[in-house]
Amino acid sequence: MNEYVDYRGTWREWQKILNDQGARRGAEDRDPMAVRARVEWERDGPEWMDGEAVRIDRRDGAIFVRLHDGRCSTLGAWLTPDDLWWEGKSGIACQKSVKNDATPKL
Repeated sequence: MNEYVDYRGTWREWQKILNDQGARRGAEDRDPMAVRARVEWERDGPEWMDGEAVRIDRRDGAIFVRLHDGRCSTLGAWLTPDDLWWEGKSGIACQKSVKNDATPKL
């Protein structure tokens, strides 16, 4: 008898994050803050998703965002501030749920 195997959340589902800025050393921990992150998935393309900013690199402003998504093979990604939106940030605002849409609502 064949058993159904659920591969969600395993290496088969992992995708590279194309706009990840790479690992950092010496970044500062910060109090966790809810953010909306624009993630460019290798196969699924760009998507706005919820995350949690937890570290910042003062040298270039990159921010580490924890992502709770089965496609992410690590805890999260280093993203630029341009790829993030948070409550109180001036300029760009994005929809609460934007699936595969790289253009945030203004």
